[in-house]
Amino acid sequence: MQDEDFDILLQKADPDRRLAALFATPEVRDRLFALYAFNHELGKIAEATSESMIGEMKLTWWRDAVSDLYADSPKVRRHAVTEGLAPLTDIIPEAEFQGLIEARFDDISARPFATLDDVIDYVDATASRLARLAVRIAGADMSADHLNAAGRAWGLTGLLRAFPHRARIGRAPVGGDALGAVGATPAMLAQGLGEAKVRDALEPVRDAARSAIAGLRAGGALPAEAVPALGYAVLAPAYFKHLPESPYAIAPDRPLLARQMRLTWLSLTGR
Repeated sequence: MQDEDFDILLQKADPDRRLAALFATPEVRDRLFALYAFNHELGKIAEATSESMIGEMKLTWWRDAVSDLYADSPKVRRHAVTEGLAPLTDIIPEAEFQGLIEARFDDISARPFATLDDVIDYVDATASRLARLAVRIAGADMSADHLNAAGRAWGLTGLLRAFPHRARIGRAPVGGDALGAVGATPAMLAQGLGEAKVRDALEPVRDAARSAIAGLRAGGALPAEAVPALGYAVLAPAYFKHLPESPYAIAPDRPLLARQMRLTWLSLTGR
């Protein structure tokens, strides 16, 4: 798979990150595409694998493949994504890639979140980490608070949008303590039951997303260098605004033209 194939993959698998990356120089864009293709490979393992052992084997393969890239005598396994990651080893520490992998083992195990803090920790280990790596690749300088707010705004909103799917695989973004407080259980989520109770239990997650979106806005303009790496985060408020009332309903996509115009405005103004 060459760079143009990553482009085709991401048009479907990660369209908003791809749209933002198009504002980068060709070299930075190709590196961002490789990072996002790697993230997609990890994310789809839990979605495509019903057997936890098979999923763990696949994640272990990726863990070892990344280790090979950083060995004293580096080895690049024959896979388009590992070939795409190889040029990034001078920019990204191995621990960052391994952190993305480790976070997905919990998805494979289908371990429910115990608390809101667990949900936020997962977002920090996935969406926020990915945002941080993208900004590093782009060579942008951002405050930690602004970057963290952007990652959480995107990650939490994304989890809420994906609620129906994540409920089916046992990883609904809601704390077990919040479910218990309203008389709901994780088992109810997989069956699509208790809509009103689940909506109430989700309110702390929605509040956390609102807080992150407010932090993103309070951070001010994005540096020009950060737009290709993080510009997609400015789409989070519109996605959040259009979340369906029922957590089990499929969240609507935003029109492509509206997203393109929003990112173009961002590239011109930083806001």
